[in-house]
Amino acid sequence: MRKLIFAILGMVGMLSLSASSALAGAIINKSNLSADYFRSLTRNASIDAIDIIAYNPGGLMELENGFYVKADLIYITKDYDNKVPTVLGVGESGDFNSDEPSIVPGLFTAYKRDKWTAFFAVTIPGGGGEVDYKVGNARTAALSLAYINADAGSNLLATPPIQNMKIEANSFAIGYTLGGAYEINSMLSISGGLRYIDSHQRFKGEVTFSPQSYRVDIERDATGWGYFLGANITPISKLNIGILYQSNTELDYKSNVKEDTSPQPGSPFYALNIPNAVGWPDGSKEREDLPGFIGLGLGYQFTPKIRGELAYTRYLESNAKWEGIRFTGKEGDSWEVAASFSYTFNPKWRASIGYMYTDVEDIEPENMLPEAPELDARTVGIGAVYSPIPRLDITFGYTDVSYDAVTATTTNSRVVAGTELDKHSTAFSLGAQYRF
Repeated sequence: MRKLIFAILGMVGMLSLSASSALAGAIINKSNLSADYFRSLTRNASIDAIDIIAYNPGGLMELENGFYVKADLIYITKDYDNKVPTVLGVGESGDFNSDEPSIVPGLFTAYKRDKWTAFFAVTIPGGGGEVDYKVGNARTAALSLAYINADAGSNLLATPPIQNMKIEANSFAIGYTLGGAYEINSMLSISGGLRYIDSHQRFKGEVTFSPQSYRVDIERDATGWGYFLGANITPISKLNIGILYQSNTELDYKSNVKEDTSPQPGSPFYALNIPNAVGWPDGSKEREDLPGFIGLGLGYQFTPKIRGELAYTRYLESNAKWEGIRFTGKEGDSWEVAASFSYTFNPKWRASIGYMYTDVEDIEPENMLPEAPELDARTVGIGAVYSPIPRLDITFGYTDVSYDAVTATTTNSRVVAGTELDKHSTAFSLGAQYRF
């Protein structure tokens, strides 16, 4: 029974790493930073709103003079699913699910004056959500199976049943961006600045057997700085090219055990101490950087009413340092490519539609997090911008993400061979921008 308790509680430690708004982006990075992103998926060459602080800050020089404020709110639904071989006899037909939604905010400000612009933004470039597996998942099934195999021939009926199990986790990395842009000439504008990351992860778990109950509550925090450089190039009046480089942000997470009722030092059952078992004892540190990226975009105004855009983002994961075991075998860089079209009906209304493909590199199914598997994805976004008065823009967006399910071929502590990992996400976004 000790091994079973350890197996179930041990997986709690990994959940905080998967509590994210994993709608678009790579393993840790998130690219869904603004309401306008969800209506087109191609902001790398956009020049129509100040959320491009996060995508194409050099393009701010294409806006009119004035002080801008933009506030966004994004609601993301997440349906994460682990289908475990039913031969295990665990869960409801071996199907485990988490459908905890996420709410992601964004704030952007900019002051444009002739040849220069100063800007500041608050976004969530990593994490940004929650997971809640109420009855366990593929990891608990795998670890329970390992326990059963190890104890083959013993009286398993003597193992007390689980009476209650709760696992909650959340993770978010807040990014504070400060920078400026300058117009060198009519063809070239440059930008640069700093981004400060304040990252927080927390998980709480409880499991009750008869007659005992174990609880754990652990937080991990890290902060770090990075810089960015960008350019917006307009070789001809109808064409502009956006370029943005964001550096790697070094993050050293420090653990803070707020509550731990599992066996403590001196107890004969100290092997069941959860923070120590998952490698996060109180005060311990673990390096997990937020990778930098390169964003490229191209926008072309076909007619006064029709605009097309292309975007490519490469996440520089191979340059980041990740000490966690979930990154075993990870070497390449994940990437995204997207295309969109927008149509202007009149001065008050314009609509857009976009498509994006996401490729997550070098993670085998059995090395993925079953709580939030890192899957390739195909995304469709639609939306509109309504301008009731000349200085006010209101954005509406909707996005649907279809992920490519995978099946594990090897049994380990995360999954059982034959387990299918899948997920599906949708999002609704609302934003408002005003120019003073």
